[in-house]
Amino acid sequence: MEEEQAWLVRTRSDSETSSKLSFGSLSRTMTYTEHRLSAGAEAAGEPGNTITMASSPPDNATEGNESGELLDYNDSSILEQFHEDALRQTGCGLSQVRIVLSVGLAVAGATLELAAIPFILPSAEIELCILLHEKNWLVMITLVGWAFGALGWGALAERLGRRRTLLSCLAVNAVFAAIAAFMPTYGTFMMARLCSAIGSGGVVPCGAAYVWEWCGAGVRRAALAGAGGAGAAGLFAAAALAAALLPPTGALTLIENKEHFSAWHRYLLFCTLPILASLVSLIWTPESARYLLEVGREVDAMVVYQSVHNGNRCGRGGAGRDAEPALPLPAKRRPPALHHVRHSLKMFWQSFFQLFSGAHRRTTVSLGGTLLFAMAIQFYLSSYVPSTVGSIESERFEASRVVVRNETLVARHYRGTVQNVHYANVSFVDCTFRDVLLSHVRFRNCSFTNVSLLNIKSSHTHFEGCLFVNSSIIDTDLELGGELDAWCRVVGTAVRGPRGGCARHASLTSRLAAPLARARAAAPAVLLAALLALLPRRLTRTVTLTAACVLLSPLLYIATSETALYTVEAVYTVLITLVFLNVTGDVLESYPAGARCTAHGVILSAAYSSGAVLLGAGDAGAALSCVLCAALALAATAFAYNR
Repeated sequence: MEEEQAWLVRTRSDSETSSKLSFGSLSRTMTYTEHRLSAGAEAAGEPGNTITMASSPPDNATEGNESGELLDYNDSSILEQFHEDALRQTGCGLSQVRIVLSVGLAVAGATLELAAIPFILPSAEIELCILLHEKNWLVMITLVGWAFGALGWGALAERLGRRRTLLSCLAVNAVFAAIAAFMPTYGTFMMARLCSAIGSGGVVPCGAAYVWEWCGAGVRRAALAGAGGAGAAGLFAAAALAAALLPPTGALTLIENKEHFSAWHRYLLFCTLPILASLVSLIWTPESARYLLEVGREVDAMVVYQSVHNGNRCGRGGAGRDAEPALPLPAKRRPPALHHVRHSLKMFWQSFFQLFSGAHRRTTVSLGGTLLFAMAIQFYLSSYVPSTVGSIESERFEASRVVVRNETLVARHYRGTVQNVHYANVSFVDCTFRDVLLSHVRFRNCSFTNVSLLNIKSSHTHFEGCLFVNSSIIDTDLELGGELDAWCRVVGTAVRGPRGGCARHASLTSRLAAPLARARAAAPAVLLAALLALLPRRLTRTVTLTAACVLLSPLLYIATSETALYTVEAVYTVLITLVFLNVTGDVLESYPAGARCTAHGVILSAAYSSGAVLLGAGDAGAALSCVLCAALALAATAFAYNR
């Protein structure tokens, strides 16, 4: 027991007491040993330096056994109070802005990674030959990666530090996101996306703790809202890049796919820019001083406090070293057990189980349940709304179909795109189809005499019972027994160089305008939620927000137009983003510094996993979707109420 608790205690020695040290004198006069922190005696005469004087820690923070060997089992509270005092004296300024900006860029990059999927899907399903049951996996693989990433990086942040872990997960994210842009097959692309998502899964648990620990109590939730609101920038960037780089229609997507390095690959490369920007910006930010105190690196923590203090004063136009504050430095805690391999491994696993111990069980279950069910609504809507909009577009497409019957077409020349046309009992004589895209075209009982079909690309095109006489079908993806069914007859017709098509036909009815409209509705919703998070907490209580989601659910049944669906989803986004920010703040506030990243990672992992399950379940229809969202919101409300 003593070995496991050794990192929380310190020995009674001549360094048992704390010291008054100024930020300026610390780096010049302090010497550090395992059992003492003291300043050199020669520093007494230097201006601006203070002599180390012994002073006892607060009586209510220490306890000892009969031999007086072990003291201060409740050391974490002293460190927390010291950290708060240090933040008050260093002030809030340019240093904190840099940290919020760096984490905000990382959040924008993670949001962009998920928001990019609807934009690349029409191109990816053509080039990578993605089957119908594989389409949802493009989103699900990201959520699965996030679940693993949040769990792993969250636990690792307690050992490596907030900044170092954030740098590591962003580096993994950037490398594999760039690799995914060059992958030529579905399997390799999905593997690269999974690795990239595992990296970005650590952004929220590490970044949120990093921001929280560097801001004073009065501005923490505001800073957290600012970093979270950067998700709106990610959504705006996804829409802007898509509008600039991707083809606007499904037909143009198939034509553009002829390029060796098509537009969606370039789009994915541009999506890595926020991640790279975050990596670069972290160069100028320090490690969390609260983490450094937690692992016994008090000297490093004091140097960081000094650096932040100087940066904030310079940011306000003052002299960086004038009027440096003095802080009572906690006595050095005995660290050997922390670095003992067996003890570290044991703590790594026990950090997960302690979240469900008597002290934290209620908090973990209530916060985890609230976020799990609230995020489940958002992830389900991200599948339901596009699916319903797609059905509306399909009905509109079917209504615009052109039917040509019982005609003879002579010496017609077709180029470009022939789309959504049905030919029945039509005779084509001396006609040419050259460099043509046939999309959703049906030829039934038609005859082709002296007709040339050259360089044809097709999707959902069928020839049923047609007759080809003295014609040529060259360099096309039309195959006998495939697009040309078994009832077709070929007389004196050359069929050369057919290119084997994909096992499935991509639906070219998709329009870039639909995901653009959805992203443009979601981005202001996230930004509005970040602004509402600045209001007093009593106005944005979690239980009130989840109860509002229950009342909002009937609108899913009423909304039948594209605009109405995007509006309802945007309102849900405002409420659920607020719930997400509230739960994040509650997690960081409720758990000690040595467990908050692990707790946040576990809770986020459960929420992401629920999203992957609901995405795999598919669209349940308007009525069932209304009931499902209401049930999920009721469950979230129950957990939030028990908090």
